[in-house]
Amino acid sequence: MVSLNEKAFTLIEVLIAFSILSTIVFFMSPVFHILLNQNNMQIELQSMEWEVFCSQATQEITTVSRAEVVSGRLILTKGSDTIQYEKNGTNLRRRVNSAGNEIILQNVAQSSFSIVNNAVRIRVVDLWGHEYSLTAFSFLKWGTAT
Repeated sequence: MVSLNEKAFTLIEVLIAFSILSTIVFFMSPVFHILLNQNNMQIELQSMEWEVFCSQATQEITTVSRAEVVSGRLILTKGSDTIQYEKNGTNLRRRVNSAGNEIILQNVAQSSFSIVNNAVRIRVVDLWGHEYSLTAFSFLKWGTAT
């Protein structure tokens, strides 16, 4: 009497399972690489975005007739326009005459503004803990700054 064991795996089944597992592992390595590099790319983009922000903010601050910090907001006066820089969620936004919502910097964890002599100092910490700082001087003499 011959007993057939039908519950065991055959060699071909083991080879097929091994090839499927190998294929999955082979394609997971690039996926992990892409996911890990994405964080580095965001940090590089944040640095480039900061450079653009510095250029725009410096250009604007150099020509304003008055600057003040009120309730954590930077308020600039240029002619009849009032320009506000303020943190909104994780963004730094710019508003003209309390209208509009122009996002000028993203991924902001903390921001602070201060007036030093005839200059504005802006300090920003991004979501990854990197700190950025800008000091922009005005060409025009301001009155008493607060």
